[in-house]
Amino acid sequence: MAKTDKKPLVGFFPLTYNLAEVGRAILVARQYVKKGGKAVFFSHGGKYEHLIKDFGYDIVRVPPFYNENIVKDIVSINRGEKRGIPYSESFLRKAVKEEVKAFNKTKIKMVVSFVNYPCSISARSVGIPLIYVTPAPGRFHYKIHDGFENSLTRLIPQFLKVPVYNYLFYSSKKYLKPFNIVANEYGLNSFKSTHEVIDGDFKIGTNFLEFIDIIPNQLELPKKNYVGIILLNSIFSQKFNDKEAKIIDKKIQKHLKRQGKSILLTMGSSGDKKFFLDIINTLNKTEYNVIAVYAKILKKDELPELNDNILLFDFVPAIQDIHKKVDLTIMHGGQGTVYSAAYAGKPIIGFPMNFEQHLNLEKMVGHNVGFLLSRRYFKEKNLLNTISKVFNNYDYYLKNAKALTKKLPPPAGDKKAADKIIELIEKYQEEKTDEP
Repeated sequence: MAKTDKKPLVGFFPLTYNLAEVGRAILVARQYVKKGGKAVFFSHGGKYEHLIKDFGYDIVRVPPFYNENIVKDIVSINRGEKRGIPYSESFLRKAVKEEVKAFNKTKIKMVVSFVNYPCSISARSVGIPLIYVTPAPGRFHYKIHDGFENSLTRLIPQFLKVPVYNYLFYSSKKYLKPFNIVANEYGLNSFKSTHEVIDGDFKIGTNFLEFIDIIPNQLELPKKNYVGIILLNSIFSQKFNDKEAKIIDKKIQKHLKRQGKSILLTMGSSGDKKFFLDIINTLNKTEYNVIAVYAKILKKDELPELNDNILLFDFVPAIQDIHKKVDLTIMHGGQGTVYSAAYAGKPIIGFPMNFEQHLNLEKMVGHNVGFLLSRRYFKEKNLLNTISKVFNNYDYYLKNAKALTKKLPPPAGDKKAADKIIELIEKYQEEKTDEP
């Protein structure tokens, strides 16, 4: 059967409490619509749901809705701070039931999930293909994320632990029980591993091989599945009008003209409040010129009193430009932040909040552009010593950072992801038409 130009209605399902997931979903959907497709969004609720409406897309709100406690539990479990199951059997059962109703009602032909786990059951029970879009940061190489460590495992050398953790991570059955119970209720086969829950019918990796593939056996997916980075710059630029953007830019330029080295502190929207304050209070004791962006981590009444060497913002119009203007970035390891720094060609110091961010930062360290430090075992002295290491050997780290920038292709992951979605949906439509 010949390929058709018809591009049907596709459902996009991000975790709307996560800014990065919502941003990626919007940008991929926008490209799919530009190429002639139709898009609708589904949401279990979250503080970034409004962004979808801001960009003009319809939202189908699907119960049960994530409240602050549920989000806090999921984040804490993913960081290794708390034991438990992110999705209870009752929550998962209701989520799948309501998702099935929503998919049938809208008559979508494909689900594109940005790590909304219940889709692994609901999409298959409806009989439509499921595509996962994921950061796909690769595997552990240097050491294990400290959220997976305890007082006993810390005594074991990293070179012995890393292969074991890589194996366990991709074969683990942790959190799997409620998924298999609910899947079996819909007559679906059991999942063999937790990782299989987020495999979908096809998995798209928003990463560059040039970034990940620096050491053997680091890829998580087949090479054909990687589409490149999806930067969220255009998501944030719409938050400010021209006048506001110019005022902020003038403040930043004036601040960075001060004598001495400059640092950008950013923990995205997923940082920890106490930890952010620990870092900013440490930097407050130095003479470095700091631009600190706290996003949703702090509330207005929680802002600390700071010396005039620190300039504090909730959001800025173009954070990628600040990466280029400063001498060093201190960050979490979110994919967008990591790549903004990589494209800027400046050294970094990273504190990962979860395993994915740890892996992103390991790749930065693999390119010799900076250091990965522990949030869990944070010491003020370690941070200050590491900053001194970077600045005392600045030419070395700057040279490596600029070399990394030259290796990276232009960011076009949203366009390539949309192309891949079109390719896959045409393939699945052909297979369905050819069925007897």
